[in-house]
This record gives sequence, structure tokens and C-alpha cells, in this order.
Amino acid sequence: MSLLDRLAETYTQTPASARLKAAVLFAGVRYHPSLAEAADWAFPNYMPFHLPPGEPAHRGARLVNMPYLLRTADDTQVRLRIKPDSPFTIVPHENPLGYAIFEDGRYVTATTFEPRLPWADQLTADGTPMRATGLSQHGDMLVLNAAPGCEYFVVPTESGKSQNLSCTFCLYGLPDKRMVPLGQELFKRELPESTLQRVAEACSRPDTHARHLYLVGGSMLDMAAEGDRFVQMARFLAERGLTDRYYVTCGSGALPRAQMEALKDAGVRGACFNLEVWDPVQFARVCPGKDKIVGRDRWIASLEEAADIFGAQDVMSAFVGGVELDGLGAMSDPEQALDSAIEAGEYLIPRGIQTVYSLHWKVTGKHRGEEPVYSLDFFLRLNEALYGLRQKHQRPINEEHFCRRCAYMQLEPDYDHAPEPTLWPRHEHTA
Repeated sequence: MSLLDRLAETYTQTPASARLKAAVLFAGVRYHPSLAEAADWAFPNYMPFHLPPGEPAHRGARLVNMPYLLRTADDTQVRLRIKPDSPFTIVPHENPLGYAIFEDGRYVTATTFEPRLPWADQLTADGTPMRATGLSQHGDMLVLNAAPGCEYFVVPTESGKSQNLSCTFCLYGLPDKRMVPLGQELFKRELPESTLQRVAEACSRPDTHARHLYLVGGSMLDMAAEGDRFVQMARFLAERGLTDRYYVTCGSGALPRAQMEALKDAGVRGACFNLEVWDPVQFARVCPGKDKIVGRDRWIASLEEAADIFGAQDVMSAFVGGVELDGLGAMSDPEQALDSAIEAGEYLIPRGIQTVYSLHWKVTGKHRGEEPVYSLDFFLRLNEALYGLRQKHQRPINEEHFCRRCAYMQLEPDYDHAPEPTLWPRHEHTA
């Protein structure tokens, strides 16, 4: 029995498009030269790909770029990863999208890759590359990270030295050279107006073709100061009409109520304060800065306040699926982890706070091969359970806040807003 056939038989509450997406996220696709060719125009993966032994070099090189995101015929977004033992291949095909996914030689669906849009290669008025403004694009969502350095990496101590209280899975917020062109200074709330001007210029481009603008940034040790920074960004965007053009979400740490109210007044419509992991013991282990500086109870209270301020369909908390099973002090029983994740949904979803699960990808091996900690079946069991909770409480994912064209490693919108079935039964075409 093929993988997709098994999933269809086992996960009857999961739409076909979500089953395919989950299967490709875990199994990947086999390398085909057309993938390297597509990298000429597709949104690029952040890591180059080493061609396997025996595979001919591509234009004389063995280290090649790969597309980052698949976009199937029904608009499902999927992160692309290459695995030599995958049952899936993507090859050129005579359909309007130009490519097709095959499983063990059988046609599944038409697909293409998310393109690299022209705006990212343009310059701002002062000559700064727009891709260096802190703005990046993932499908239908622009992500703005104008202050990437996270203060949890360098928490001061009485001895004068700093300690690292960052989340155990995170390198995204490591203070580094990204801060320099953005003018970010640690422990300083304000961002330079020149940084915000460049951001606004990039967001104003008509060719972003995005509907969502997600504001993120490194955490600050002072919750109110962090909130003030996001208010500064939101007001700057609002003055230029950008909170009208985009659905703007504040993806900060937990914030005080006063700053949330100021954000809403500036036109911000949603909030996403990421707990990362639900279990109290695991929260303290995985997120020591969030635990010591804010506290789990205060974080949850901030999410509940956000639902009151922004609305019950406009608040999320992202979780890193699998991080509670990884590392010293982790849970040893996957079933305990599943129960904990479902408990998060049981508490938060009725309160108007969506739980959104991204996969925890471990970085291992000589060439940084990535594998999720959750198994495919575990991930689908979790998503079916959370889907059931959203149905029970009549709390579907708000597509204005988080749509299928934004979610390339999450499944929640794919359950709640599944397209009409187009994948089953599969066609007789062969690769």
C-alpha cells in the first residue's frame, strides 16, 4: 500500500490536500534536475543542496540552490525538502502549472513553486536592497523582522556577565550582523526612523501580492519596552496606509494590556504570542527566558487579554511540535506529549486563542540533514484532535489572520478551509 493510500485509510478526518502536504513534509521528494533549474526563478531555500554521489553536476556545480516552497494546484503551500528514499518526485509536466507530483510513478497533482518576486531584488530610495530591510515573503504573508536580536541570549547577571536564556530550539533571534544595517541596539526600544522608512517603502510595493503583514522581532527583557517598539512600528505603518492594505499581526512576546490597546488603535488586527510548548515543566526547560522573565501564567494571561482586545478569531499562539521530546529533561513518552498538546487546545481554543503547530526539525549530520521530531502519524493525530476541538467550539482558523497560502509547515488552515477534493481517486498518468 502506498503512503498516500495508507494515510487516506487511517486519517479519515484529514482532507486529501492536508494528507499530501503532511506526507511531503515528512517524506520529502527525490532530487530531479528540474528542481535545480527551477531555482533560477523560484523563491530560494535558505540552505544550498549537495548533489548526491552519482548525480551529474548542475552547470558544473555540486552545491546548488533549490526552491523553498511548493504550491499545488489547489493552492496548498508546502516546504520542499530533498530525500533520496522518498516515494515522491516532482518533474515537468504538461499542465498549466508546469510540474506534477508523482508517488511511486503515479500522478498525484499539478504543482509549481513559489516564485521569487521582483520587489525583493529592488533598492529602496537610499540604495538599500529591499531584502535587507528586515522584510521577507512566504506565499501570501510578508514577515517583518526589523529588530532580530533577542535579549534572552544575553541576559545580564549580578557578576556583570551575561547568561543565555534563549529558547533551546532557537537560533533565529541570535544577536548578530543582521542588526547592523537595521540599526537595532540591544536594550533600546526605539528603532531608527530610517529603518522604518525603508520597511514602509518595501511594503508599499504593489508587486508583493501579499495580504498579510506579520510583525516579529527579538524579545526584550522589559515587556512594556517591547510593546512600545511594536507600537512604534505599527504607527509608522498606519500613517502610510499600510495597516489598511494588509491584515497586520503583532508577533511579539507577551505584552501588557496598554501596549496591546495602542496596537489596535494603530490598526493592528491580530496577535500571536508564542508559548512554544504547553507543559509547565517543559516550558521552563525549553523557554527559560520566557519562564523566568515573563512567566507561563503571565504569558497565558496576556493571550487571554489579547483575545479580549483583538477578538476571539484574531489571536494565536504558535507551538514547536516535538521540542518537548528533544534534549536533556525531555518527555520520554510520545503519548504524554500528545496529551499535553491536546490539553493546550482544550484550554486555549474555547478562549478564542488558536494553537498552531510547526514541526521541530532537528539539525544533524555532516550536511545538516533535517528530520522532524514528531512522526508523520503523530503529527496527523494531533492535527485531527485539534481540528475536532475547533469544530466543537466553532472556532475555525480565521483566514484573514492565517490562511492556507501562509502556512507552509502548519496544517491548521488546510483542515478548516480545505479545497474541494481533487486528489482522489488519482489519475492513471505515470511518470
